[in-house]
Amino acid sequence: MKVGNPDQPWELTQGSSDEFLLKMLEYGKPVEVSLVGVFDETGRGSRRDIPLPFHRDGDYSKDMAAKHSIDVVGLHCLRSGDATTLIKRGDKVHQYNLQEGHGIIFENQEVLHAREGEVGDRVLLRVWIERPA
Repeated sequence: MKVGNPDQPWELTQGSSDEFLLKMLEYGKPVEVSLVGVFDETGRGSRRDIPLPFHRDGDYSKDMAAKHSIDVVGLHCLRSGDATTLIKRGDKVHQYNLQEGHGIIFENQEVLHAREGEVGDRVLLRVWIERPA
């Protein structure tokens, strides 16, 4: 099952964390489930209060990418903040400021994503999915 449609390979969601996780499981097997927020002073960019340039999940997680295909990524907002999630396909960029209970699910190999602005107290539940072979 693909996310969204051929013109827009992502979708916005709204609901509880449980509903979000169940929806993510429809796409395949979870290979990583983590919290994304300001937790570290140094290290992985997703855990610091810094902008993240456009990338695909797995670009900076070489060990994970070598073991698994990260086909679908889901971000569900547990606590909102000012940071903006950007989705880029071709030359077109879409901006989303996720609020509590809202999320975005996207095809990791078809779009790039980034983060702009101050993360502050924002916390996202991030799920990486690998489709069955």
